[in-house]
Amino acid sequence: MKLKDSDYMNKMKNNSAYICLMALATVVFALYSCNKALKPASVVVLDPVRHYYPVLQGEMMDIAYEIENTSDYPLFIEEIQTTCGCIVPRSELPIVVLPHKISAVYLSFNTIKNTGYVDHFIYCYGNFQDSTYIELEFDTNVVPRADYIRDYEQLWQEQTRRVGSLREFVDGMPSQKGYYTDSGTDPRTEFKESFQGDLDGMSF
Repeated sequence: MKLKDSDYMNKMKNNSAYICLMALATVVFALYSCNKALKPASVVVLDPVRHYYPVLQGEMMDIAYEIENTSDYPLFIEEIQTTCGCIVPRSELPIVVLPHKISAVYLSFNTIKNTGYVDHFIYCYGNFQDSTYIELEFDTNVVPRADYIRDYEQLWQEQTRRVGSLREFVDGMPSQKGYYTDSGTDPRTEFKESFQGDLDGMSF
């Protein structure tokens, strides 16, 4: 059945009106969302300042900072800045931490271009309660190989060859053995240590 010209024009007008109405609703929703500010969220970071054990130059360190949202509002971490290009965030942004939940910021530290004592800072920007960002810090000693100082290309080749090594797959990299903190820096650390002490004293 063929539509008449008048029916076709009425149908086009109805479609145009519907499209205009939807576009208007989208603009109003967007303006409302932009004007609605995020409420600040209070957080507790597990061990924000860490001292990692020495690592061999050329190793990769995988670091995770646990962040607990202690507020009733969601936390949005929208940007992560580091003081060195050798530290690469592995978390997909934005990082969303729901109220009273725990999430983590994952980072990879490439020690190829570092030698000796290093001290790095990570800045996470979001709707934090007391500031627009939180500061994370870690330090370690990057120890060169004993025989001679390798250049960047040699270290990269060695690192590439080590990928998939059975020993590292089973035992883990030496850089993953952990870290220590200054006493009394964080209440969650003290609770964790006391809880671990209780577990060590129990017999199974």
